[in-house]
Amino acid sequence: MPDLSLAPRSVERPADAGHTLVGVLDSAAPARVDGGGALQLDGQQWSIDWFVGADDRWHLPAKEPAVRQRRIGAGPVVETSVRIPSGDAIQRIYAANVAGEQVMVLEFENASPVPFALALAIRPQNLDGQPSRRLSAELHDGKTPSSPVFITVGEAPTVGADVGEGPTTHISLPRTPNHFGVGADHDVLDTLLAGGDLVGSSVSGDGPTAVALYPVPHRTTIRFVVGTLVDPASVPAADDVAQGWTTILERGGRFEFPDNGVSQQALASRTRLMMAAAKLPGRITEFEPGAGRILEGLALSGAVAEVLGALGAFAGSFPTKLTSSPADAAAILSGVGRAARLADDEPMAAEMLAPAAQLTRLIEKSGDDAAIAEAFLGLARLLITAGQPEPAMDLTKRSASLHAEARPDIPTSIDRLGEFAQEASPSGSFGSDDPVRAATYWLGARSLLIDDRPGALDLLPSFPSAWRGGNVEVHGAATSHGIASFGIRWHGYRPALLWDVEADDEVIIRCPGLDADWFTMEPKGEALLAGSTEGLEAVPEAGDSFQ
Repeated sequence: MPDLSLAPRSVERPADAGHTLVGVLDSAAPARVDGGGALQLDGQQWSIDWFVGADDRWHLPAKEPAVRQRRIGAGPVVETSVRIPSGDAIQRIYAANVAGEQVMVLEFENASPVPFALALAIRPQNLDGQPSRRLSAELHDGKTPSSPVFITVGEAPTVGADVGEGPTTHISLPRTPNHFGVGADHDVLDTLLAGGDLVGSSVSGDGPTAVALYPVPHRTTIRFVVGTLVDPASVPAADDVAQGWTTILERGGRFEFPDNGVSQQALASRTRLMMAAAKLPGRITEFEPGAGRILEGLALSGAVAEVLGALGAFAGSFPTKLTSSPADAAAILSGVGRAARLADDEPMAAEMLAPAAQLTRLIEKSGDDAAIAEAFLGLARLLITAGQPEPAMDLTKRSASLHAEARPDIPTSIDRLGEFAQEASPSGSFGSDDPVRAATYWLGARSLLIDDRPGALDLLPSFPSAWRGGNVEVHGAATSHGIASFGIRWHGYRPALLWDVEADDEVIIRCPGLDADWFTMEPKGEALLAGSTEGLEAVPEAGDSFQ
């Protein structure tokens, strides 16, 4: 059997390969999962890895060419699959809330017709390959059937402190492992591979690795819980957690694109924004680059509760100088304006007018027309929410008169959106699961479906030719004018639009991507739009499908 290397993950998989953050909805400390399914808790320098001993050899997810990773549903439920003879070894990592505490769940499934061995390894490196301070791991084997079986992992908090003096983490086990050992990487694994009995051994020292070995029968699943003592069988299953996240996101709107890849990436991006909400007030008060895009992305996901803290933080600020670029400052105003319209709280909007007007003046001094145009629109939305429509309309006209390329960072064409998506991992994360890039993708994708400005609501502002014949469904989208729902069905080459807009003001509804001449002020209805035969080799009739 070939050597089972436990070298640092940065050697096995480059640190810049990216990772996905996993946490509960309001998590301030999500964990990281890399492309091979290794897990690192927030603030820790050690990680949990996994290896599969099949009847041909040991399989290392970090190195295997046949590793696949995906997100299950909308939420941060990451599935990593490794091909083994006759099937797959599957790992799922997700977070759950147990008695008010966030825990991480590792679920392993044997989706093959033969058993395999699972080695759960606690490794003295983080996902970037940086070594841990002195680490200890100890198995606590319950002496009675009702006693819990778990591993405690400890790390020395300071140089010179004894191992175990720092905080410990519990890993709840489904049952007593067949083998357990702690020691140097190759010493532990050499013993395991030679069939030695390591149960009960406990070795501390500089950078040991702990391994727990389990047989996994065919077509079965076992589960581990990291963070607190709990029966692993009592925590929710991965599919249940994924469905819960889908339900949460769909409360803020459901968006179905003709391209399923765009739909899935948009969901992943919205999930990342929800997880970024806890730290957003601090980002806003510091006027951090990208904070405005996160705020706007959350607002356009219908996340009312999640934006209120950021709006309160902005209301308490008063910038005296630009601490970031004019474009970043304008993005904050854009996000504030969108979020204020979503919250529809006139007193709060009035409190934000002073810092918003001050920030707008600072942006005007920069001479950056694109930033000024976006700042004017953000302030205009805030003024409308505060009950001042007349100065809002003046600002809207001034914004249009600048003739500037607004929001150049947002990929508003299908080609740019596709290029942007190529930067994402298979689980839908961008680099270090950057919430700013997630917001940028989501805002670009949403702009292809719906866009609004004072007095107008554009459904499908543009419609890529590659999407013709594909169905679109939008349910419960948050806009500056209220909640909008619409869908497209095809009658030959002509699209039928059905819409329902719960507007709180008079608004012109258009669909320029499919019929440049059509508009209505009816909040609800159905219309057969003109469509186009341009570029079609064969023009479909009603009842036919596109080729």
